[in-house]
Amino acid sequence: MTSEMQADRSAQPESVPRHEDRFIASEELARLVMRTAGSHLQLARDDRPYQWSTTAYCDTYDWAIYRAAVAGQALRLRFREYHRTRPDEAFTSARVWLELKEDTVDMSRKERFEIAGDVVPAFLRGETDLTDASGGLGQKAAELVRAGARPVVVTQYNRLAYAAPDDRIRITADHNLIYLAVPWTTNSDDAVPIRIGPILARETDVVIEMKWLGELPAWAEELHGYLRQRAPADRPSKFVVAMRHLLGEAKS
Repeated sequence: MTSEMQADRSAQPESVPRHEDRFIASEELARLVMRTAGSHLQLARDDRPYQWSTTAYCDTYDWAIYRAAVAGQALRLRFREYHRTRPDEAFTSARVWLELKEDTVDMSRKERFEIAGDVVPAFLRGETDLTDASGGLGQKAAELVRAGARPVVVTQYNRLAYAAPDDRIRITADHNLIYLAVPWTTNSDDAVPIRIGPILARETDVVIEMKWLGELPAWAEELHGYLRQRAPADRPSKFVVAMRHLLGEAKS
């Protein structure tokens, strides 16, 4: 990696594996959940309330990441950026987050790097290492890039998030969730920014996520149990839902 590329990124260390559950909830239930979370946790500093999050997810030409995710274990390679209003293009920001997230059946871990948006095509060509490719999640990401990973779907939503110190508990609510296609055809330098769409589907309810390390405190355990009673359990990840819509595999 050149010194210029090194200067263009900052990293957050790989997280400790943590529990993660997702739920789809009505607006009324989501308000109750987030009021409860807000009475015990602080507003998360990295997710400003109701800004737009735009996330471009990558997959290989044989949909290897999607198939692994459906089976319950996969490394997701994605790019995230934040805007005050909903953009109609991806990779418009000078800085974007390159995120590597690995899921198992009920655990997840994540590593993220702040990078310059205009180096994304070079990264996907395998010409620059924006992660530590010598081991861990970075090594797996490098393998996906060599296999031809490129952006295939995009999600956009407004997030409200509360978290304990060091993210030992994190509860989020994603509103106005939209799934979109992205017509990525080349890794040339002029590939970014890229217009996103068409819209594949919209979520009419709210996606609630609970993530935690170790044991939940009593109030959070009670909230988790209440959610499991009131909201459909085993909610797939946004990536899986988006890919099902893209490939025509979504259930009616």
